[in-house]
Amino acid sequence: MKNSIRLLALLCVVAPLLLSAQQASALQAVRLATPITLDGKLDDADWQRAPAMDRWTENMPNEKTPSRFKTEVRFLYDQNALYVGMKAFDPDVSKLDAPFVRRDKVFGTQDNFVVWIDPTGARKFAQFFRVNARGIIADGSWNEDSNNEDFSPDYDFEAATHVDKDFWSAEMRIPWTSLRVPHPLPEKLTFIVFRNMPRETRIRSSTAVLGRDPTCFLCVAEELTGITDIPKASGVTVTPYTSGTFTQEKTRGKTTSESKFNVGADVKWRPTSQWVIDGTFRPDFSQLELDQPQLKSNTRFAIYQPEKRPFFLEGTDLLSLAGDSIYTRSITDPLWGTRATYRSESLDATLLTVADRGGGFVVLPSTYFSDARAQGRSQATIARVRAPFKGDSGTGSVGALLSDRTYDNDTSNRVAAVDGIFKPNDSSRLRAQLAGSQTNDGSRQNGHNVFVDALYDDGTDHVYANYVEFSPNYRFDNALISQNGFRSATAELWRCYKPKNQFFNNLCPNLNAREVRSWSNVALQRYVTPGLFANGLKNSEWNLQARFFNYRRVQDGGTWHHTPTVFFHGEGNPGGRLRSVWTDIEVGRNIDVATDSVAKFSFIALGGTLRPFERIEVEPYVNDFRLSNLDGGQWRLVERTAQVTGIGYITARDTLRLIAQYTLSKRNPAAYAFKVTPRAQTDALSLVYSHKRGLGREFDLGVTRSNERADAQPSKTTTEVFAKLSWALSL
Repeated sequence: MKNSIRLLALLCVVAPLLLSAQQASALQAVRLATPITLDGKLDDADWQRAPAMDRWTENMPNEKTPSRFKTEVRFLYDQNALYVGMKAFDPDVSKLDAPFVRRDKVFGTQDNFVVWIDPTGARKFAQFFRVNARGIIADGSWNEDSNNEDFSPDYDFEAATHVDKDFWSAEMRIPWTSLRVPHPLPEKLTFIVFRNMPRETRIRSSTAVLGRDPTCFLCVAEELTGITDIPKASGVTVTPYTSGTFTQEKTRGKTTSESKFNVGADVKWRPTSQWVIDGTFRPDFSQLELDQPQLKSNTRFAIYQPEKRPFFLEGTDLLSLAGDSIYTRSITDPLWGTRATYRSESLDATLLTVADRGGGFVVLPSTYFSDARAQGRSQATIARVRAPFKGDSGTGSVGALLSDRTYDNDTSNRVAAVDGIFKPNDSSRLRAQLAGSQTNDGSRQNGHNVFVDALYDDGTDHVYANYVEFSPNYRFDNALISQNGFRSATAELWRCYKPKNQFFNNLCPNLNAREVRSWSNVALQRYVTPGLFANGLKNSEWNLQARFFNYRRVQDGGTWHHTPTVFFHGEGNPGGRLRSVWTDIEVGRNIDVATDSVAKFSFIALGGTLRPFERIEVEPYVNDFRLSNLDGGQWRLVERTAQVTGIGYITARDTLRLIAQYTLSKRNPAAYAFKVTPRAQTDALSLVYSHKRGLGREFDLGVTRSNERADAQPSKTTTEVFAKLSWALSL
């Protein structure tokens, strides 16, 4: 702990504290005189009365320069909603990139608008709303403390677009009940609007003066004034749903079948403007979207999977901390759950409790591997508060977290944490978190976690330092802690040059270093890596790293191995039918963790997005991992995963999605002195039809078939047919 305090003090001294925050300008919203038609045309009389913000700044590829294409944004409001009108002038609208995509798949590779609204004015949390030139929407939340954009939350809003001869325009209607605004409404809301314009390169401009990758985002947001006499945002939405599942398994020639029928409901209640109360009973978390397969044969630690279940998505920014973040997928099979979320200018808070029927695994971290045990029934409870502050010296927030997981066998895990973040200016950030855990699992064990980091990034120079320690008995069952019993220090130094040519936007030589040691001061990892990062036309990025000075230890008392490699990452958006493409390649030496020995190593991953027809989208992904003896003769391990996702857009409401997955793991028995599984293979095929009439109103019908085969083990074939109907009702 003394080392942690010394390092935090050192970071506070050496972190560059330059550039003061810019003063935001204000735009006035105008109250509607008559209802408007939401058609994207902006030809209603009230739009002409609303003042336009037309002084936009380009932040990609050129940073903090006047926008080269005229863009306008206006705001209207009435008792029920906030209206946003945007107009994007374009010298050649025939080049608009506006494909059919699913909700939340509106990215910077399409012509689109993004509106960020900070509903409380605390500049810590924002809701964002997107629309591309075809009128397809996306939404989510922004966490200022972690600079994280989360597409998981969905809000009820509408958008329409219109394409004219020399511009395209969009209108949004965002109900006050969807915005987490307090009552009475602050005198000023804060907002940022982005315009994305992909051509030979991606051109991005905004209403605020921002760099390409700003450290401070909401701190320079514009102010929206003129909104008065808005009623309290309150109401109840009940979403009942019913689902049916038929499952058939075949193993050793024996067939078993099971049918399930489930009726449940979600409830969302806003008793006041500040509070949102969520409840769920017998939730159906049918896996409509299969998890992407991951390489796991040569790792000894638990693997993260993203959360996709709707109940857990309100207030997700509050559960994302500087160090440990809540991992709600550790809650395996809820019977019921309830959650209260509070937002105001001075305080954000959330309280979540769920009765989990279990059936999964509890991750048991250690220094060299993750263990696990069967997860029984439990009650998972999480409480989190965060209070922002601002002053002449900068902005920031302080927070606290309480977590409890109590199992039906009288074991438990409890964690308490405090954290803080301070941004003295637009380019600098300091963060810290201290957590303590108490685990009662036959005996009482206490542990702690420390996290501190400092960042300076002005678009040209990037300096980052980080210190982390996990004591040997630290455990956090409502998060995903795969390793404990270590200390680590990390540093990054970058310098970016902006060549004046037609291809590169940035050339950034860099140096990255890390040292990891066990609690008993045994070296676990050490690297010093020079690299070169570049970006340019077609939204392309390249990253080359010479990982020559790279050392690791993977077993207690094991060998300190030298594992030099060369790594390359490339990505871009060629355009046309090939929407995007990316690759990761690494070659050199790696550790075969099964034998604690060094082997020749190669890894390649390829992915992208294809659009062979206007209403068909295909996303292929494949990777290949190989280990072989250093003498170049005998192969040891081959692991391969692949996935192809195909989307057919039948209508604006109807989609057909096909996912095909394949994983293969092979070990050469001749390369090992102990028994191994020579071959294990799984494949899965999922076909789902979805009809969506709005948020919370949809019908899904699907079938999934999977096969698991391994040498000397019985094969298993599982077929599942499911249907789900939900219908949201506003009361």
